[in-house]
Amino acid sequence: MSFHHAMRGTPEADWLTALEDRPPPAFELQPGTRLLVVVAAHPDDETLGAGGLIAHAHGRGIPVEVLVLSDGEASHPDSPTRTPEELAEIRRREVAHAVHALAPDVRPRQPGLPDGRLAEHVDSATSLLREIVGDVGVGAVLAAPWEGDRHPDHEAAAQAAERVARETGALLLEYPVWAWHWGRPGDLPWDRLVALPLTEADHAAKRTALARHRSQVEPLSDEPGDELLLSADMLGHFDRGTEVFFDPAGDATRPVLERLHRRSADPWAVGASAYEHDKRAATLDALPAGRTFEHVLDAGCSIGALTAELAARAHRVTALDLSETAVAAAQRRLAGLAQVDVRTARLPQDWPDGRFDLVVVSEIAYFLSPEELDGLADRARAALAPGGLVLVCSWRHEVDGWPWPDGQAAHAHLVAALGLEPTLERAERDYRLTVLEER
Repeated sequence: MSFHHAMRGTPEADWLTALEDRPPPAFELQPGTRLLVVVAAHPDDETLGAGGLIAHAHGRGIPVEVLVLSDGEASHPDSPTRTPEELAEIRRREVAHAVHALAPDVRPRQPGLPDGRLAEHVDSATSLLREIVGDVGVGAVLAAPWEGDRHPDHEAAAQAAERVARETGALLLEYPVWAWHWGRPGDLPWDRLVALPLTEADHAAKRTALARHRSQVEPLSDEPGDELLLSADMLGHFDRGTEVFFDPAGDATRPVLERLHRRSADPWAVGASAYEHDKRAATLDALPAGRTFEHVLDAGCSIGALTAELAARAHRVTALDLSETAVAAAQRRLAGLAQVDVRTARLPQDWPDGRFDLVVVSEIAYFLSPEELDGLADRARAALAPGGLVLVCSWRHEVDGWPWPDGQAAHAHLVAALGLEPTLERAERDYRLTVLEER
């Protein structure tokens, strides 16, 4: 089905009713998000489809890149007052001003690929996106037009984004633009929709940005061929309190750590990394020689490498991880150890029942917010058996995208929050290890 911008579209009231009757799951940019990349086929796509997302990410301190593939010079092909070259210059300025309203320190990248012919330049668009995403991988979120938007340039931009997401592990979100105009609720893959709630500030920034695309939201002139492109009815689809995206892989609500384990069977290289081997050896050396523990909690077990070694020193081990994929891998690794119980859990909320005479918090402190660390400390202290120990081990360097600037700051916060007596302190170049005992 073809469509024209001047045709009568689906009323916004119909969409609002459908979204209220069957609300999409809400999503937020997960902790661990290191980069948001928004790709647009034309100037204004980025604001219409993902302006709130850009403002939201910028407000949270997440780096943002905007790639606008064409200059939109074909928006008014019959204009008697503007040449395509003049339109390109106008729209380049407009998108720069619009992005500034959403994220003041971001300048869009504008390679000037030909408007209306992006299908011939998918390889170039893919190379540009690949360069922007770089090695951020799973920590990147890539938002692009929906492939089913029934616009060939949108389809080309979506194809480039899908390639890069598949190669790098970036989370892919697709935003509809023209689908709100030509489509009906039954036309869309509703089970793949997610919705980003916008704050008042996000919403206001998006409205300001849309107004800066004057060549699209106002007529160029009163002459035939200079007519308005984005009517008030069309713009109404983008003035909601949420932004709606397609989540083709079903990953938008999954934690970054789950997506990381889905992409790699051993994301921390625990089997091959000299750092991991040294850290595990130091962890075991820090425990009192000859002591066998009654019940150990491994809070953040990943695929169970350290858990297996702790099991040799314990009658029982409870091992937890946020990633379902990691837990499944740990269960396979530890299947022959009857004393080990591996579970999926989010800490501190899912703290297990029982008393522990050793709690190991290895390499997870910097994944948690200060409030979560305080809650974890409270739970660990309350669950500690008389004479029990807490062992905290943390990477000391920068940790992009997580609540802490580096692992050492998170480590110090947790140690202080535990309020226990330090009995051992070991600081290596790459990690810090502290053992604490109940007073």
